[in-house]
Amino acid sequence: MLNRKTIPEPKIVPISQAKPKKTRLVKDLRILRFDEFLIARSLRENSKIAYQRDIQYFLDWCDTPWSEVKPRQVTQFKSHLLRVEDNSRVLKDASVVRILGTLKNFYNWLLRSGYISSDPTLTIELPSIPEASANNLSTKVIEKIFAALETIKNSERNLALFGLLLHGLRASEVCGLNVEDYDGERVEIKKAKAGSTGTVPLEEWCILLLNDYLEWRKANVDEELEAKSALFVSYSNRNSGKRISYDSINKLCKQISKKINIKFNAHQLRHTFATNLILRGLNPYHAMTLMRHRSVSNFRRYTKAADKAAAEAEFNRVSGSKSILRDNSTTSD
Repeated sequence: MLNRKTIPEPKIVPISQAKPKKTRLVKDLRILRFDEFLIARSLRENSKIAYQRDIQYFLDWCDTPWSEVKPRQVTQFKSHLLRVEDNSRVLKDASVVRILGTLKNFYNWLLRSGYISSDPTLTIELPSIPEASANNLSTKVIEKIFAALETIKNSERNLALFGLLLHGLRASEVCGLNVEDYDGERVEIKKAKAGSTGTVPLEEWCILLLNDYLEWRKANVDEELEAKSALFVSYSNRNSGKRISYDSINKLCKQISKKINIKFNAHQLRHTFATNLILRGLNPYHAMTLMRHRSVSNFRRYTKAADKAAAEAEFNRVSGSKSILRDNSTTSD
């Protein structure tokens, strides 16, 4: 007879209450609507990032659906942006204007698109900010910058690069140039902020710097200079031969700033170029064309410097050796 194993009595093990599965958070519907707004605007990637950064202030401040936001809330949001902490403003007026401007633009689109029946931002006025002034550099500072450039490594490249910055090119535009974009007299900017492409004629001294740089590059670097080759490349151990970056130009400016003990940035050379054009008497319209500037109001910052210089020159011409403010020939009792 076969021995059968006895079957043990079943044990009832209590099953603990299962934890509910974590539900996936649904993306904020407000962001989805704002993304639709960005698509409708056909903005460049950098502009999209700026708009998203601005609207995030409002998204973080409240969770009210777009259609339920009231004018009173927008007013409170403005006060929030203008708040003072530790005896100083958290945000500058320019930042507040930009953030509120983004919110107003978005609500205007919502209204035109039929998503809302009224715009809660209509009664909000943007803070007034002083008219911007040109942040140009003096001739002495420019001379110090170029003198310092001659003393550091890869001076041929750096002198040519700064020559283009001093012709009004943005640092990002210099980075994007190819060899074919320089024809021996001018450079063509094919990629630029807000589509501000165009050509910029070069002064003789800058042409010489560019030609010297290209000859140096052909003689000292083992590479073929093709039409699509980057005009300016890096010579660092890490990025040797690669297109120079915006960050590299900023680092170069900091290196020169430390050397001459004067702090400056690459964009100030663009301001200097525009201001000098006006000071030399160039028609402002032509100066705007060379700067590839679209806004007359923004370009006004450069003409202010010329107006001031012209006023002082006229004052000196009229006054001469005799005061026009007080008649020295007579005395008052």
